[in-house]
Amino acid sequence: MRKRKHKLRVCPVCGSPRLEKVSPFSGWLTPEEWFCPDCGYRGPVYGEIEISEDSQEES
Repeated sequence: MRKRKHKLRVCPVCGSPRLEKVSPFSGWLTPEEWFCPDCGYRGPVYGEIEISEDSQEES
């Protein structure tokens, strides 16, 4: 059995996982900017939560 790790971006203010990039060009020529529809946060900072999932290897 092997554990897979996924990182989930969360809002640094309210902890919501529903963060969205402000625009599709965010992070291309300018720094990434994120928006939280739950609390209204807008900025370049986000939190990350690491999630582990068990998976089976097939041989």
